[in-house]
Amino acid sequence: MLIWAFIGLGFPLYNAFLPYIQENRGLKFGDSSTYIVYRNQLIIAVLGIPGALIGGVLVEVPRFGRKGALAVSTALTGVFLFASTTALTSNALLGWNCAYNFMSNVMYAVLYAYTPEIFPTKDRGTGNALTATANRIFGIMAPIVAIYANLKTAAPVYVSGALFIAAGLLVVVLPFEPRGKASL
Repeated sequence: MLIWAFIGLGFPLYNAFLPYIQENRGLKFGDSSTYIVYRNQLIIAVLGIPGALIGGVLVEVPRFGRKGALAVSTALTGVFLFASTTALTSNALLGWNCAYNFMSNVMYAVLYAYTPEIFPTKDRGTGNALTATANRIFGIMAPIVAIYANLKTAAPVYVSGALFIAAGLLVVVLPFEPRGKASL
């Protein structure tokens, strides 16, 4: 459940404040207009669509499967968040955010395919409910973390990136790869 909790905190910690981050960074880059902020949000969102489709394909790759796809996509989501702090232009920030959103959509596609499969059939509903609960409870904590973090710095981005990377590493130690196996 820790994986789902980390993702539940990392995702809203970054995404809820993305327009604010873009506007503040845009001030530094000289292009913080409302038009640019929302145009970039649209571009970022559209580039997430192919990520979900590719996630659906990756779960069937032999010897990579659901575990490999989830571990790699979750860790790369965090890596792209860290990389976004190196952006020196608005276009660079847009590019890193597009890569982040693409990978996070791959991650969510795989996460929602993988989660029900790791629980025995009789416990599947309860298992899904518990992981979703952990995800939502930690998601509620994102604004609390943001209150105490300085939003004028990249602190929320670093925390979010670290949570995704930690979740990706935790996936590696999960004991079960459900690809090609019948449920119990």
